[in-house]
Parts: sequence; C-alpha cells; structure tokens
Amino acid sequence: MPKPADFDILGIGVFTFITAVSIWALKTHRPLPRWILFLLLMIGVLGFFIDGTIVYLTYLVP
Repeated sequence: MPKPADFDILGIGVFTFITAVSIWALKTHRPLPRWILFLLLMIGVLGFFIDGTIVYLTYLVP
C-alpha cells in the first residue's frame, strides 16, 4: 500500500503544469481574467514548494 507521501511525487508534476500554464497564459494574454491567472500561478508555485519539500524530506534525506 502506498504511503501518502508517494502521491506528492505526482503533485510536483501537477503543480509544475499549473505553474507553466499560468505563466504561458500571462505572457500570451489569453482571454482569462488576470486574477484567475495569478491565482493559478500562486497555487502552482506554493504547491510545488510544499510537495517538493515533502518529497525531499521523505525520499532524499533519510
């Protein structure tokens, strides 16, 4: 049975994707409200750091 921290590895990929999409949309001026794009960017960056910290402490620093 997988540990809950195993799913943080998938979370890193998801939050990286959210961050990349929001940066791309902000640069290309796609028709989404800017506050949604900034919210996506914040969620992506914060989620990446939180999941990255959990993965680092769980798997890389025994």
